[in-house]
Amino acid sequence: VFFLMIRRPPRSTLDRSSAASDVYKRQVSTQSTWGFQEDIQSMAGSGYDYAVGMLSPEGKIYQIEYAIKATENSSTIIGMICKDGVLLGTEKMILSDMVVPGSDRRVYTITKNIGMVITGLIPDGRHLIERAKEESASFLKQFGITIPGKVLADRLGQYMHFNTFPFSTRPYGCTVIIASCDKITGPGLYMIDSSGQCYGYYGCAAGKGRQTARNEIEKLQPKNITCKEGLFYLAKMLCKCHEEMKEKKFELELSMIGTDTNCEHSLVPKEIAKDLDAKAHETLEKEAMADVQPQISPTSSHFHHQYLE
Repeated sequence: VFFLMIRRPPRSTLDRSSAASDVYKRQVSTQSTWGFQEDIQSMAGSGYDYAVGMLSPEGKIYQIEYAIKATENSSTIIGMICKDGVLLGTEKMILSDMVVPGSDRRVYTITKNIGMVITGLIPDGRHLIERAKEESASFLKQFGITIPGKVLADRLGQYMHFNTFPFSTRPYGCTVIIASCDKITGPGLYMIDSSGQCYGYYGCAAGKGRQTARNEIEKLQPKNITCKEGLFYLAKMLCKCHEEMKEKKFELELSMIGTDTNCEHSLVPKEIAKDLDAKAHETLEKEAMADVQPQISPTSSHFHHQYLE
C-alpha cells in the first residue's frame, strides 16, 4: 500500500516567520494578472516606473523622466551659434584638490569639425562620445567624407532612443550638445536629451542652471557677435549659473569652432579660460554693487537742486 503525503507549508507566527511560508504567499499573490504586476504595485507605489517599457495612464514613461532629472541636477552646459562659429562651455565642480587637472573632461572632439559637451551621468556621456566616434568613422569609411553634424546628431538620437523601450536596458542619464561647422552647411548646434529627442538650436543649455543660461542667451542674441567676443559672455553665463553654490570651487571648460579655427574644433587654453573666469567674476561683482546702490528718486533734494539750476 502506497500513501501519498502532501506536506502543508509551515505557518508564520507572531514571533517567528517561515521562509517557506513567505515563498508560498508570494506565489499565491502573483498568480493573477501578469505574474509580478501586483508585486510591482506594492513595491513602487503606482507600479508604472518599474520598467522603461511601461506607459502610465497619463501617458508618461517615468524611467525617462528620472533620467532627465539626473541631468537637471548636474553641471550646466551651454552652446550658442555666433556670427562666425559655434561656442561650447561647461562648469566643472572641483570635488577634491587631489584630482589631477584635466582628468575630468566634459568637452570632446569627435571629428575635426565636430565637438561635443556632456552633462549628467558622466560615464553614460563618455560612452556616447565613443559611440559618436564610431558613427563618424563608419560614415567616413562608407561614403568617403566627414559626417555632417546634423547626420551625427540624428544617429546619436536614434541610438539613445533605442534604450528607452527594451526591458533589459535603461535610458542614458545624460544630455549632450553637438557643435559642428563646415564650408557647405555652415555652423550647426544640436542638443539630445535622455529620450533621444534631438533639435537644432541657435542657443541651448542643460543642467542645473539651464533656465538662467537660456534667459541670458535670449538677451545676448549671440548671432550678432563673433566667437572671440562671445567667449567672455559664455564665461559670464556659466559663472552666473554657479552663483547659488559660490562656496564650491569650479573651473570652466570652453571650446570654439568657426572661421578663426578653420572650421576645426579646438579647446580654449586653460590660461585663457582662467582669465575669462576672473573677468566674468569681476563684472558680476560690479553689476551686483551697482544694483545695491540706492537710486536717486525724483523727490530728493539733489533732484530739486538740479532742476532749479
